[in-house]
Amino acid sequence: MKVGLMVECGREGLEAVVCRRICDLLRQNHGADIEIDIVPMNNKRHLIEQSGATASALLQTGIDRVVILWDERPAWPKTGEKLCWHNDRADILANLSGHNVQIEKVGLVCIEREFESWLLFDHPMLSNMLSRPTHMVVVPKQNRPDRNPDPKGTMTSLMRQLAGETYVDVQFAARFAKHLVSLNKLKKCSTFKRFVLKLAVISL
Repeated sequence: MKVGLMVECGREGLEAVVCRRICDLLRQNHGADIEIDIVPMNNKRHLIEQSGATASALLQTGIDRVVILWDERPAWPKTGEKLCWHNDRADILANLSGHNVQIEKVGLVCIEREFESWLLFDHPMLSNMLSRPTHMVVVPKQNRPDRNPDPKGTMTSLMRQLAGETYVDVQFAARFAKHLVSLNKLKKCSTFKRFVLKLAVISL
């Protein structure tokens, strides 16, 4: 099964790099029979506006199914701005329809609240990633990361306080991927399980 995955980052951005690792783990440990073509869309606005044209192009190249993954929380949210993934979904569906894309061949997954929400579920992975031989780090278990109003801010604070590191998502993408060895923690997140179902048609 060939799947096109559209993500809202650059070519070596956080979502692209870590989703590549997630796909590897799905094949290795969960029997997923999928071949993934990850399409970086640079940012959320571009992803929504180009969703129809990009999905149509992917399906014309022989891709069997397209998955569109985006964050509920904008990269630069305005103070007091209400989050509404329903509006994002409606805009994407309208764009797909405008390009005559068969909706049944497209899976939509909005992350509550943003990609860091998924990563915060795996506190052992974060602990291993931040630890050094001379300084072991224990990242505490986070309470409902998918309800955290600012997951990126929480990740920034954890790294600064526990390891003295400055968090920049694109600079940490490869380190997250290297230390992600299991999906057992991530599967506690409902939007991650939806992502796997849409991507690989399997339930974790």
